[in-house]
Amino acid sequence: MTMVVVMKQNQAVLSSSSSGTKKRGQIILRSAVLAICVVATVLFILSLQMTLKLHSEDSTAGVVHKSLREFDGKVVSNDTEETQLVPATIEDDSQSSMYKVIDRSKRTVIPDKDRSLAFVHIGKSGGSTISLLLRNGCIQAAEGETCEEERWKKFPGKVGETETIASQRIQFYLHVSNVDSGKMAEYYSRVSSIVVVARDPLDRWISAFLSRHPDNIDGMRLRNRAASLRAQARGQTPPIWAQKRVFGIDGVRNDQIHRVAYDGCYPNVQEFVDCATTDEPPSENDLYNTRIMFMEKAKMHFEQVTLNCRETCKEIAAATSRYIHHVRVNYEAYLKELPSDKEVFVIRTKSLWQDWVKVNNLLGSPKDVAIPDSINEGKVVNTQDRLPVRSNLSNEGRESLCKLLRNEYILYIDLLNRAVNLSDSDIKSALDDVHKNCPAILESIGRNSYKISKWRSTLQKNENTIT
Repeated sequence: MTMVVVMKQNQAVLSSSSSGTKKRGQIILRSAVLAICVVATVLFILSLQMTLKLHSEDSTAGVVHKSLREFDGKVVSNDTEETQLVPATIEDDSQSSMYKVIDRSKRTVIPDKDRSLAFVHIGKSGGSTISLLLRNGCIQAAEGETCEEERWKKFPGKVGETETIASQRIQFYLHVSNVDSGKMAEYYSRVSSIVVVARDPLDRWISAFLSRHPDNIDGMRLRNRAASLRAQARGQTPPIWAQKRVFGIDGVRNDQIHRVAYDGCYPNVQEFVDCATTDEPPSENDLYNTRIMFMEKAKMHFEQVTLNCRETCKEIAAATSRYIHHVRVNYEAYLKELPSDKEVFVIRTKSLWQDWVKVNNLLGSPKDVAIPDSINEGKVVNTQDRLPVRSNLSNEGRESLCKLLRNEYILYIDLLNRAVNLSDSDIKSALDDVHKNCPAILESIGRNSYKISKWRSTLQKNENTIT
């Protein structure tokens, strides 16, 4: 009897244990199923996002390739998308107005068989070295005279071995003296297209101002002479940049007045800006009295001169002074007579050799052209931190100078928009640099949606006020 009771109790315990184990198993199973569902859901969401991203990228790529196909046979190279003449598709950037100045509808594309080209060298933009790579890269070429033969062979290495397509096709070169001749409209009428070097207006202006500083002129002459002597002592040809003449002002008297104007009126960039933008009433402090001496016709001359510093500064700011020629001969001087139907290739100073290669590709070069081995040496000439006198602009001075250069920025942006060789990202990169230098100017232009064509029309009519 006792054994029967014990057996029943054991059976009850086993039954209870089995039931508990079963319940725990069911709980574990449900948890596992739930975990699997969660993981599957996460994986599905990730997969969906990836699919949408890939679809978006494929769609964008499809638009680019479609644009290439539809561009009437103007694709001339398959190396990179950057070398193609592709229609622009600028997105609406609602977070900033700086990109609203982009308008690629301004571009004119000339069929290659109908292209005739001139090279426009806007001073202090890096065009001097490139001009040496052109068979017609000299001033007299615009008048039908020949330049020295095989100029590019001055460069050591591969760049001096082969003439580029651009050199073969560019018919003449335009620079300061061509502008001063008053014949720019006539020069432009001879060609369908121009290749132009371009630099941010603030950087270009500062470089132009510093390059004419007497201390910097003397410093560059000494440096070039020293570099040439070192090369000759080693039995080598002096570098290209060391062979260039560093010009002063024409006429010994004018040169001396130019020097004392820097000394007494605007010895540095900041003092020039203060002088040109002052609102104080005229006073005797505006006058600088000094004595100059110069040798002319084998005779020493002494002369007392009085300069009105404020008037001189304002003439320079208005680009009417003869003293700083690359400030006077500015974007307006080069471009005001350029018709809107001319094709434009732009070589940016900051991407000088990259853009040079692209332009040659677009003009038919079967492969990337060689570039100088001594690029870094050439930069010495225009490197501000190596000059005796450097830029010392304060933030306030920079703002003031930017305002003085407003028209120059309008024309610079117009030039970028017209460039058939620049992509949207190229222009945005250039505008990023503009924004770093003169953010208020660029934001204002974009925010108010100024029409650059109206500015060009206003400038061509020689109006002084812009509405």
